[in-house]
Amino acid sequence: MKEASGKSPRDKLAGALKNLLLLFGVFVVGAICLEGLTRWLIDDGQSYELEMWKYARLVKMRDPDIGHRHRRNSAAELMGVPVRTNDFGLRGPAIADKAAPGVARIAFVGDSIAMGWGVAEQETFAHRVIEDLGRRGRKVDGFNLGVGNYNTTQELMLFQAVGVALKPDIIVLAYFINDAEPIPTYPKESWLDLHSAAWIVLNYRLDSLIRQFGSQPDWKHYYRGLYDRDSAGWKNTQRDIGRFAEVARKLGVPLIVFNIPELRELKPYPFPDVTAKVRAVVEGQGLKFVDLLPTVESLAPPSLWVTVPDPHPNGAANAAFARGITQELLPVLKELCSKQVKGC
Repeated sequence: MKEASGKSPRDKLAGALKNLLLLFGVFVVGAICLEGLTRWLIDDGQSYELEMWKYARLVKMRDPDIGHRHRRNSAAELMGVPVRTNDFGLRGPAIADKAAPGVARIAFVGDSIAMGWGVAEQETFAHRVIEDLGRRGRKVDGFNLGVGNYNTTQELMLFQAVGVALKPDIIVLAYFINDAEPIPTYPKESWLDLHSAAWIVLNYRLDSLIRQFGSQPDWKHYYRGLYDRDSAGWKNTQRDIGRFAEVARKLGVPLIVFNIPELRELKPYPFPDVTAKVRAVVEGQGLKFVDLLPTVESLAPPSLWVTVPDPHPNGAANAAFARGITQELLPVLKELCSKQVKGC
């Protein structure tokens, strides 16, 4: 029997299903269009959030011990420059298991700054230092253990897992202010996290708005907060700088810690107190601490950034850091030459 409206319950159900299917179809078409527009209009090879997403998908991999690391023999174009990894999962060309006779090998340890986020391989300070020392007649080679989003604990773990076996003669630890962060969390990734550029952009922009207008601390307060006395990340960093020093002593190789400045403000620099805390810990372990702020502090900060929104060091900043690192390594190589006939 039909109701007064003239439609039976079956007809109403069929109509509701048609409307739901229509809405679903509109949603799917809209989502596909949004994804296409995102990749066409926003994905220009310089979008920080999308390039980091590609880095995570194409170069990084989860690791049960370290958290994450680079895939072996991977390649991607990130921030407009090619990024490749070798048999050891390190950015750069293939490297032998050990250096040739008479060659001093340098391990460059750090996070995305040491890895060279946003700059070509030959512009990284690791590559520039080896090249500069070679031009000076020094027999050296090296490898780059830098991985994005690492803290000091992960840097130590990767060095122990990969770097020790490559038998370095000098260890360069590039320390950045966010190295005192705790180990990153690794939530289960959804299908959208893995496949949708639009989803990544939406989440990143929403997070930026929350940070801008919400109650979360700005970048200065955030960084300084990492070094509170009771901060778990800072406690771990202090512990693992000590462990790194012990590993270097057991290997019988010098470990030098180079402090990379935060490039958003340089003169006056907003974190001299943090630098002093890190220096005290490093020197308390009997290690040499070198602050690289003087190599760039007279320059305009935006001139040193990969892009205006992304203050990772660009080629010019890496060149300045490389000059500072090279000058500190020359006397170390002189001693290696006299004692072990390496790096001469």
